[in-house]
Amino acid sequence: MIKRQKNVLALIKSTPLSDKKKQAAKYIVDNYIEVAFLTAAELARRSSVSEPTVIRLAVDLGYAGFPEMRSALQDKVQGKLTTLSRLKESHRFKASKNPAVQSLVTDVKNLENTLRNINARTLNRVVNRIVQADKVIILGYKMSSCLAQFFQMALKKSIDNTVAVTTSPGQFQEELVFTTEKSVVIVISFPRYSTAVVRDFRIAKQKGVTTIAITDSELSPLVDYATDYLLARCDFVSYIDSFAAAMSLLCAIATAVSIKSEDETLPRLEELEELWEKNEVFF
Repeated sequence: MIKRQKNVLALIKSTPLSDKKKQAAKYIVDNYIEVAFLTAAELARRSSVSEPTVIRLAVDLGYAGFPEMRSALQDKVQGKLTTLSRLKESHRFKASKNPAVQSLVTDVKNLENTLRNINARTLNRVVNRIVQADKVIILGYKMSSCLAQFFQMALKKSIDNTVAVTTSPGQFQEELVFTTEKSVVIVISFPRYSTAVVRDFRIAKQKGVTTIAITDSELSPLVDYATDYLLARCDFVSYIDSFAAAMSLLCAIATAVSIKSEDETLPRLEELEELWEKNEVFF
């Protein structure tokens, strides 16, 4: 009964767990309102682990079993689940069975969850670190490569020494040797996390540069090597990754960076506009 009064999510984040238990724990952290009303078997199926793994996870967290842990989760979300909010969520998903519409609805939920849970102090600190950096390296592999390239283009007009590393093995190390204590390495990665991106981010941490992770959960393997991290929800309807919230978060960071460095950015943009007009870059 004592455990029921503790924050279940805080217990999960502070307890060392094996890989399979961590997989189930990550699902709980990301979907704790839903999990509060699941059975152990249902949670096991949705998190792709065995039911005994779910039960052992509850015991490792100090509960007598899964029912007690679920009761603790219900205590946590009781205030959030008003009749009105449940009705809104139910209506939103029952309104259409069209998978395209469902995908859009999921993106809206991801944006809402990201905005609701964003740490404003960390966001401001990340912006300041980027503004003060002498070099910014952005890591994004596999599907996240498009986000890394977008973020590099968005930051480039404010921080000229900004590069994106998205493929070539060894390219990151080639960039890393030119970093200093004022440099920043930003990793963008979501499930399934690339082994290569975790490895390279760990190397950056060992080098001593500032490391910033843009990822989906506090249980992401990237968090362990991050000086700071920001979370963007990426729940999806099919195997197609949902990057709407991540893209919005990157836009927010780039916008704040441009405003904080506008004394340098504005003259550069004016010169760039003149060059574009002179060379008829745009129609």
